[in-house]
Amino acid sequence: MTNEPLAQLFKRDARFELVYPEYGLSLRAPYAEWLFEAAAEILSRIEKLRIEGTIEELEMLKEFGDADATDTQIDSVKYENSNRFDVVPQCLVTMGDIDYRWISAVSRDPQVGKFGQRLHDMSLTRSDNYDTRNGQTEAHFTTTRS
Repeated sequence: MTNEPLAQLFKRDARFELVYPEYGLSLRAPYAEWLFEAAAEILSRIEKLRIEGTIEELEMLKEFGDADATDTQIDSVKYENSNRFDVVPQCLVTMGDIDYRWISAVSRDPQVGKFGQRLHDMSLTRSDNYDTRNGQTEAHFTTTRS
């Protein structure tokens, strides 16, 4: 793994620009959040197509009798990339001294009951109590978040 930059972000005049040279991709938007949302969607689609193409290529090579393309290799590509698009997107965010886990907005829909909601979105545990049985609190976190 190298430490080479994958993309470059610029602010030119009143517009944000993201250049991703590997795919010849340039995105421009008046707001950074619009730019990153578009970039995430476009890169996701590109990567899905790339993975599907790799699998199709291996299946064709196997069909034509190439010794390098086996069922194990095809399954390996599928397994390596299964979590990428099948699980809820999330990442670690550091802002100053605070670290937290970001979870895709799609997955933030509340689950049934408070306990399920906390399991689904752990950021709620910082401002909620886990359990208030008999007036006792098992865990109580304080935060400045309203």
